[in-house]
Amino acid sequence: MANILYPAPLKVGSKIAVCSLSEGIAAKYHARLESVINGLKQRGYEVIEGAFLRRSEATAELATKAHAEQLMGFLVDDSIDAIMPPFGGELAMEILPQLDFNAIKQAKPKWLVGFSDVSTVACALTAKCQWATLHSANLMQLHPNEKSPYCLQIFETLSYAANSEFTQAPSRHYQKVAPDYAQHPEALFNYTETTQWQCLNYFDQRTIEMSGRLFGGCLDTVGLLLDSPFLDLHEFKKHSAPEGLILYLENSELTPTTVARFLLSLKLAGIFDDINGIIIGRSEITQGKNPEFDYRHALNVALGGCMFPVIIDADIGHIAPNLNLINGATCTLIADINEGRVIKASLNTSLS
Repeated sequence: MANILYPAPLKVGSKIAVCSLSEGIAAKYHARLESVINGLKQRGYEVIEGAFLRRSEATAELATKAHAEQLMGFLVDDSIDAIMPPFGGELAMEILPQLDFNAIKQAKPKWLVGFSDVSTVACALTAKCQWATLHSANLMQLHPNEKSPYCLQIFETLSYAANSEFTQAPSRHYQKVAPDYAQHPEALFNYTETTQWQCLNYFDQRTIEMSGRLFGGCLDTVGLLLDSPFLDLHEFKKHSAPEGLILYLENSELTPTTVARFLLSLKLAGIFDDINGIIIGRSEITQGKNPEFDYRHALNVALGGCMFPVIIDADIGHIAPNLNLINGATCTLIADINEGRVIKASLNTSLS
């Protein structure tokens, strides 16, 4: 029996902590930061700013300790309803050993929202404390004038109570070039490229289905920790996901060769024994030193022989938009396939 703890739904007056995990916001991005914080306030939320939010210091030992202490304070403060870092940062991994997960387990669950290095901490909270966490666009992308349904669904998702259900579909278009928030602090998403999810290991099937508990994040960081005490996926499955897992991953900075190595290392560690399917996000880095070993080839090498479905080029990660994926929630993905291309897909998620 799963024991996932879903935070209370956000409502007008809910308190959101906006804090950095490993580095603050440089001055050139402060105008953008003001816009997104004002957007939260316009929605009726009370915003608490972290002490290091507007700094851009290096992640030295003292800074890491200070960030960890601040995050711990928010995690165990029962007046806080959600934590929304502005972006992931670079080295959130450093704060994990300094978090008291036993104390966190005694606190009221609260939403942690975002992607990239935010997923490092989010996955640890889900694996070690059974808190549901939300992998989605980061706060810096959530301009109050943004009309992207994936962004708007973030706040809808955060308002759901336990035992709710919602459905998502692939985007029609994605954003190839991310805006420069220093030069254009009021920029919105600009989706210009046609979205095309694909099935990597197509077995002459017209329809594929995968179901299980969602779990995942940024391969660059989460991939290094999935066999560690902080993200022991086997233990998490045993106690919280006996029905199996849907693992979702996305690449930020890894070359195709490194992507293959990361995924093969997970396979060798037995991680794939616990999953019912994998969803892989689009990657900005598609070529490495060897032009014949591109991103698609790397995925084929590592995942092509898997006997469970593998969807690639999905709306996850550093190439917007982002699906709203709740770590710990039950999800069913049904996709219609034509020659390896996903013609139609739906993700039904249940907070149960």
